[in-house]
Amino acid sequence: MSFEIYSYTIEKLLEILITKSKANPEQIKKKSHLIYFREYFENINAKTILVENEYVDKDFLEDHASYYIRCFSEYKRKCARLHFFKNEFDQEDFNALLGKENLSLKESLQKSYLGFIVVKPLPLTIIGRTCLATYPQTGGKNRTFPIIRKYDVHLFGIHLSVKSLAFQEQDNVVAACATSALWSVFHGTGILFQHSILSPGEITKAATKQLPIETRTFPNKGLSGEQMAHAIQSVNLEPLLIGINNKEYNLRSSIYAYLRFGIPLILGIDLYDTSGGVSKYLGKHAVAVSGFRTRSEQPVNSEDEDEILSLVSSRINKIYVHDDQVGPFSRMVLDNQMIEWSENGSKKNFISMSTSLKAGETEMGNIRAVPQILLAPLYHKIRITFETIHETIKYFNAVIERIDEEVPILNNERIVWDIYLTEVNKIKSEIFNSEQYAGSYFKEILLKNMPRFIWRATALNKKNLLIDFLFDATDIEQGEYFICAIEHNTGFASILREIFSEDIFEDTLKSTTAWKIIQWFKPESSDFY
Repeated sequence: MSFEIYSYTIEKLLEILITKSKANPEQIKKKSHLIYFREYFENINAKTILVENEYVDKDFLEDHASYYIRCFSEYKRKCARLHFFKNEFDQEDFNALLGKENLSLKESLQKSYLGFIVVKPLPLTIIGRTCLATYPQTGGKNRTFPIIRKYDVHLFGIHLSVKSLAFQEQDNVVAACATSALWSVFHGTGILFQHSILSPGEITKAATKQLPIETRTFPNKGLSGEQMAHAIQSVNLEPLLIGINNKEYNLRSSIYAYLRFGIPLILGIDLYDTSGGVSKYLGKHAVAVSGFRTRSEQPVNSEDEDEILSLVSSRINKIYVHDDQVGPFSRMVLDNQMIEWSENGSKKNFISMSTSLKAGETEMGNIRAVPQILLAPLYHKIRITFETIHETIKYFNAVIERIDEEVPILNNERIVWDIYLTEVNKIKSEIFNSEQYAGSYFKEILLKNMPRFIWRATALNKKNLLIDFLFDATDIEQGEYFICAIEHNTGFASILREIFSEDIFEDTLKSTTAWKIIQWFKPESSDFY
């Protein structure tokens, strides 16, 4: 039979997973994925499962040819693909559609399509390429998924599509958790930066190409940070290693700065089991960061004495990750809970966040993560880092606050900064399509020649736009990477122009990156005045 149709229940999904794979039923029942899917499909309101039998999946075919075809035991090269829908229909309805007797169902299927799960014919790691709709925006929950892309699906001549980011379970034979995370990341960057998307087996080969001869590529037990960097370089991207240093603002602001542009990141974490009261170290893990959720309230100042900026990114209270041990868009809560761990008689304290992982037979969520690194796969022309822009704005913000002490210009409220990577076309489209930005001043900005990749730092005061600073992300740190300012509040800009007309800050700031911004406000330096 080419297809089967069932009403969705988690029990029916379990039955299908067992039937369509070579897995032991007891092993499938223990999977964390099943617990996760129960909640996920309830959230996205799944009503119907259509099982497409004898499906050829490109990624599994590559891995099958690399490893499984050489096994003595026979492993099928074809998979099953499970499609999920919000509307209800049955076998008779779908047969009528294929016979062109029920064409109204076609539009209904397209509107209610929730995505698919590929089921691999393997003994354990059966969750293959999975593209599911994201959590809905309900109940005032401000969820952001900047990296989702459109996946086109052809089902017996019927065109369907879903916006998602591909996920799959770690295949211990040809992949590790880091490989699965990289595979998901490449599905995002492949469209953004136009590179080939490797299969898990191909990623493992690229990552382990420089391994010692005595080390086997398959089966693969894990990748180091250096090996992940090799895999990123294999698709002609540059890996940027971002140290978290146990500081929560580093994690939030860095994730926001790159993810908002559409660049998914690899998050390396240490896992601890806290279910027994005493933290137990479980090992290292890697996930692909695919989205974030923000609180509705205003950004807060960091409690860390090294962070003096008030950032929009401080509103992030959850991130969504593709965790191969759980599922796509699984939640990690940035609750900053401290955990204590003893090693060789000494105690260490770490800032941690919750995960959707579980230990043993207990409920999900008792394993906590301590962030260690972020790895960003960047187009080779993106050279200026978020850290550089952050440092520049920090110096400039200190000047503004010093001025405000003498001449109140901030209405008794600090400036909130929105710092992120973007493209020149997005900025110019925003200006052109908004009635708010009109006149010769903004025309000059539209005509100004700028690089493709731009860092944007927006200053807000009581939610009102004050000014935008644009920086050339393709320049070098020693260069003149400050491009220009976009002055939204002319009164604020005029005050700065009057104050900076005199060189009262030259002695203290000329050696800092903020001096490039201050020079903008000198009448002889501005492009538009």
